[in-house]
Amino acid sequence: MKTILVVDDAPMIRELLKSVLEAEGYEVVEAADGEEAIHICQETKIDLSIIDIFLPKKGGLQVMGELIKADSSHKFIAISGGEAFNPEAIVELAKVYDVVDTFTKPIDTRKLLNVVNKALAD
Repeated sequence: MKTILVVDDAPMIRELLKSVLEAEGYEVVEAADGEEAIHICQETKIDLSIIDIFLPKKGGLQVMGELIKADSSHKFIAISGGEAFNPEAIVELAKVYDVVDTFTKPIDTRKLLNVVNKALAD
């Protein structure tokens, strides 16, 4: 079973993504901030991380940078939305980490599942 880390400071987003991904047969681990995400990745084998760009304690871009240094094969999907900034422009910044894809909120869960399934296909 593949394990996905969902990192978002909004509990409703984490719960939505967890329920959608678990229904698809994935194991889901949640983190509410960047520091928690890094700690989880040090303790658990994660196959894919879905990371919000704006997080407390450590931002999503910083988290991606640190996780890539630890494991260059780590796969990411970057998400953003709800900020005063243009979310499309913000997720573009994540492409420097060779993300699988980017999504702005509200997230099209059907499209997200298609991207996750392709990224984790054996």
